[in-house]
Amino acid sequence: MYDEISFKVNFYLNKLKKRGLSDKSIDTYKNLLKHFEDWFDEYGLISEDNLILVETDIEKFIQYLKSKNLSPTTIKMILNRTKEFIEFSGGKWLADKRIYRERNKTESAKPYSEIELKQILNYLKATNKIYYQLALTLYGFGLRISEATNLLPDDIIEKENQIFVRVRSEISKFNKSREAPLILKDKYREDFIEFIVKRKNPKLKDKTLFTYYNDIQKRIVVIDRHNVKSYFHKISKELGINITAHRFRDTYISYMVAKGIKPLTVAKWVGHKDITTTLKYYTKLTTKDELEELQKI
Repeated sequence: MYDEISFKVNFYLNKLKKRGLSDKSIDTYKNLLKHFEDWFDEYGLISEDNLILVETDIEKFIQYLKSKNLSPTTIKMILNRTKEFIEFSGGKWLADKRIYRERNKTESAKPYSEIELKQILNYLKATNKIYYQLALTLYGFGLRISEATNLLPDDIIEKENQIFVRVRSEISKFNKSREAPLILKDKYREDFIEFIVKRKNPKLKDKTLFTYYNDIQKRIVVIDRHNVKSYFHKISKELGINITAHRFRDTYISYMVAKGIKPLTVAKWVGHKDITTTLKYYTKLTTKDELEELQKI
């Protein structure tokens, strides 16, 4: 069975290579999947023609990975890659995709400074309007990237002269709907509202906010988290700032903390499953000087 799994892994990697994945990425994937191959050999998982992993199998796999003293981030990468490989191979991953939720002990929120945020937004506004609007959405509502890229025009609503986003249960991390207020001010708020007004066109109601027609490629493009990660990595080098989608969310939460919003309210708006996440990772984010900076946004 081990040889069979190795064959399937190599077949999977070759397919990815033909699709244009770099040699460096292929090597990374190979190293990640090697953990699954080794565990598979020890555990002796057998299911006729297909790989079928139920939740108990995956829990055992996680325990195996923990026994190797791997970091939570590495374990998440291994699980994500293994799930994709199994489904590619015709198998089934019969468990909650978020079965493993641990974080690195050293992991913490890293909000953008006021200067960094303005640099990024001004750069995007001048060079890439669709990513400018995406950044405004991520920061303005404190969304996860998977939530932002799946928003529909009607998910942006107005109540009592305030603008909110409605995060539907099917796109939220913990399958629970919520609403969050917009914190954008001045020109950023105006630009975002103008964008939403255009997207409220009945012809676009079933298209995600970040579906657009690319004039150069002559095709419709739907932005997903992979596109975003790649693009932000590219401009990080140009601006000399570590740009990630999640840092916009960190900045939103930092803003709320700086304004003295109750942790329970912040947790509700940003969709934290447990308030301890809000308390542990965000309430000690900022120094006094940083709080004063955030007041200017």
